Amino acid sequence: MIIDGGRLQGWAAELLETWGYDPDDAAYLAETLVDANLRGVDSHGVIRLPAYRARIDAGLVVPGAHPVVERSGAVVRIDAAGAPGQLAARVAVDEIDRLSSEHGIATAAVRGSTHFGTAGFYARALARRGKVALVVSNSEPIVVPFGGREALLGTNPFAFAAPTSGDPVSLDMATSTSAMGKVLLAQAKGTPIPGDWGVDAQGVPTTDPDAVTALLPAGGPKGYGLGFLIEVLGGVLTGAAVAGDIGNMYSDFSKPQDVGHWMMALDVSRFIPLDDFVTRMDGLIDAAHATAPAPGFDQVLIPGEPEESTRRSRVESGIDLPEATAEELIALGKASAIAFPGDGSTIGGRA
Repeated sequence: MIIDGGRLQGWAAELLETWGYDPDDAAYLAETLVDANLRGVDSHGVIRLPAYRARIDAGLVVPGAHPVVERSGAVVRIDAAGAPGQLAARVAVDEIDRLSSEHGIATAAVRGSTHFGTAGFYARALARRGKVALVVSNSEPIVVPFGGREALLGTNPFAFAAPTSGDPVSLDMATSTSAMGKVLLAQAKGTPIPGDWGVDAQGVPTTDPDAVTALLPAGGPKGYGLGFLIEVLGGVLTGAAVAGDIGNMYSDFSKPQDVGHWMMALDVSRFIPLDDFVTRMDGLIDAAHATAPAPGFDQVLIPGEPEESTRRSRVESGIDLPEATAEELIALGKASAIAFPGDGSTIGGRA
């Protein structure tokens, strides 16, 4: 099904309201998910809604909950306190935006959280406010350590963003070769995966998404080392669960996940005037674009450009949802009496 991004976001917000979220929170949650779809990161988009519903039904996420904030100078500690990860992260962004303007630098540690969408969503939000931002999160174990055959760490994403005269420069990456959500997307589509994404129960790389039991770290020991650092920042430092203590979003309904996020914001204007920074950033971007491309490439791009290109294309032409995902969303809508756009009649077409 190909669906207009605006219609999908509006439907998701309306659905989330029926789950108990107030309109502003529902709209924000929907925006984080559909933004991922628009940017081509479908693994972190509306495909996650069924899992979100299941955790609400299990009493592990509370739509009306409010994160609890503790401040100490330029440091903020936030307990999600039953709220979903996106709403805890929104509080963190607003807090460190304000505090970094006051102190030049600020950091937030979030504990007791859940999946929060893409880390880059929050880094870009800060960059649009004149900040250089770093955002990391730990997650349930699904990645084997370098040299190991059993999962130890999560995909542990890392995001960076900085302001420019146009779209922020934005790096958003998992420290595994692939996000598990991409494996789930391949399962939904019934397509094979690259052989360096994951391993089977014997620790052997596989192209069958249904056989994957764990993912591989990106770049071998380098990705493992970066993922370990993120576990320290996102788990150990925040007071959240660490590695095997994190609850699995899809299969463990016995306890809250207790995911941890860590963010840092630097106020550019406390270092050099923002206009000067933007000019220098634009010069760096121009230098990258002017670099002669290697065979098989049309142009050297900067971090975030491929996703921005995908976003512009999908805003124009729509988001292509796998049939299995569309059917799940249709079922969610029927359960809440919120008809999904097209209501299944246009699977294979446009809604």
